[in-house]
Amino acid sequence: MGMHALDAGESWRRQERPASPAAWSLEALAGRFVELRGGPAAAGLSVCTRLIIEAQQAGGLVAWVGTAASAFFPPDLAGAGVDLAAVAVVRLDDERKVWRACDTLLRSGGFALVVVDVPRGIGLPFAAQTRLAGLAHHHRGAMLALTREAPGEGSRSSLVSLRAKTEKRRVGHDCFVCQARIEKDKRRTPGWIHEEWRRGTDGLC
Repeated sequence: MGMHALDAGESWRRQERPASPAAWSLEALAGRFVELRGGPAAAGLSVCTRLIIEAQQAGGLVAWVGTAASAFFPPDLAGAGVDLAAVAVVRLDDERKVWRACDTLLRSGGFALVVVDVPRGIGLPFAAQTRLAGLAHHHRGAMLALTREAPGEGSRSSLVSLRAKTEKRRVGHDCFVCQARIEKDKRRTPGWIHEEWRRGTDGLC
């Protein structure tokens, strides 16, 4: 599930928040194929929410592609500030259709951000990586894949431009740190970390 940004009045928590590199922004990720991978404590949904909001604030279109088991949950995203009416949600019943939909959306050149919620245990097919990485670069759209790893399993995303391992940890009664640790970055030295402080969704805490 996604998490909500901290309320403006929670200044004490904001003071503890470390500065994130400018590399984690929609502008910096434009034209790139990005993978956010994670295990049971993954924070990919929460971390990508910021990018969705950035795209919408700039007037860009956003698409979310996945299967019926997708983690897309409208109340969470709406609570985080996403304009649901401006998100194209595509749910499909077949993995091959998912990749074709991503191809079509990027090829149109009309989307600033396309998020694909990769079915558990599928990974990123090499052919899809090749095609989508090329389309993202050509049309200056950000292609972001959320993947889930099994215990002991590594990433097979050899062609992505940036790969991050995400996780969340509780730091207070209703306060979580959502972290993206950059494992691969073709434009700068990997190893840097992006963090966002979030409060839990209703019923989580």
